[in-house]
Amino acid sequence: MQKTIPWFFSMHGGHSKEFCDHAESNIEDIILRAIELNMPVYGFSEHAPRKHDAYLYPEEIELQKTPQDLINSFYTYCDTLDKLQEKYASQITLLKGLEIEVVPPDDYVSFNQQLIKEGRIEYVVGSVHWVNNYMTDFSSETFYKAVEAHHGLENLIIAYYQTLKEMLISIKPDIVAHFDLITCFLKPEEVPEYSSKLVKVIEETLEEVKKNNCILELNTSGLRKPIQRIFPDTFIIQKSAELEIPFTFADDSHNIQQVGYQLEKARKLLLNQGITHIIRLNKTQQKIIREKISLI
Repeated sequence: MQKTIPWFFSMHGGHSKEFCDHAESNIEDIILRAIELNMPVYGFSEHAPRKHDAYLYPEEIELQKTPQDLINSFYTYCDTLDKLQEKYASQITLLKGLEIEVVPPDDYVSFNQQLIKEGRIEYVVGSVHWVNNYMTDFSSETFYKAVEAHHGLENLIIAYYQTLKEMLISIKPDIVAHFDLITCFLKPEEVPEYSSKLVKVIEETLEEVKKNNCILELNTSGLRKPIQRIFPDTFIIQKSAELEIPFTFADDSHNIQQVGYQLEKARKLLLNQGITHIIRLNKTQQKIIREKISLI
């Protein structure tokens, strides 16, 4: 049997078609793929449900789903993963996470806290997909609607980081997801220069990552987007390293082909920046722990 590689893991992904309408593979098939790849630990982080019709995605509307359907699906995810953790315990450590949503803006904190408690969630992935009630990463069309509503790209990016900063303060997630996701629908040549305003809000947001003891993920899904790079970019990685913010890995998988996707590239990216260790969540005696893993 091939030996597992300690750094070859993902803390964010495992989105399955049972619980995510834009995913393509069954949850158990994702687990079997992670086992096939000899991954020692795999973190599932299903999307938190949205409890108002205004925040349904087009695919959910097409399927005539209601917010209550999403809530019911979330609790089924929790129960399902409990059983699968036990079933595959001898082959892989599966962690039960939640990728939160920041909607509705005035109520998401208490709602997510309820989900975390009732779903017996083991760790939280903090994400921002909506900015001022505009969805920003569903499609290029919805992204540019958000740009127009904010009267320009830089204004939207600043608002995104402000939303992310507020989420960090309110939720204090274990892991901060795809830090610069707001760039996902931009082509590399369309990414704006780091103006003094952008640098300021990014630095302020990273300071909250540090202050709240969060881990910053390297998310390889950006290689599958128009931006064609890992999230976050090297400028943000360098700023994070200066603050001694720890990193982790995420494949953000939505099908079996994406399990473990380009994690070797993420490893090399960190090593090229002089970063030789990464943090892996694991579980001992039913408690989540942080393990410092060598990348060398």
